[in-house]
Amino acid sequence: MTDLSPVLAALADPSRRALLQRLAHGPATSGQLADLLPVSRPATSQHLAVLVAAGLVTTTVRGRQHWHSLAAAPFVEVERWIRMIMETWTSAPTLTTAALKEDRRDHAR
Repeated sequence: MTDLSPVLAALADPSRRALLQRLAHGPATSGQLADLLPVSRPATSQHLAVLVAAGLVTTTVRGRQHWHSLAAAPFVEVERWIRMIMETWTSAPTLTTAALKEDRRDHAR
C-alpha cells in the first residue's frame, strides 16, 4: 500500500475539500476555483499546490489558463484502506461483558 500521509494531510483542510468537491463536477480553472474560497488567489494557489503534490489534482495549461481536474488513484487508495479497516473491524471477534468478567477473574487468581 502506498503512503497515504500526503493525501490524508491534504484532505484535512476544509478549503481543500471544498476545491475537491467542486472538481468532482468537472475541470475548473484556477480563477473559477479561487472564486469559491474566501481567501486570496495566492492562498488558493497554495491549496491547489498541496492537492497537486498529494496527487489528488492534475493541472493542464491551455494558453494562459490552468485547468484542474481530479485524479482518481489517490481516492481509490484511500477507499481501499478504509475498506480494509472496516472489514477487519466488522469481522473481528467481540468480547462480551461475561467474557470480560471471566477474564478479570482469571487474572485475579
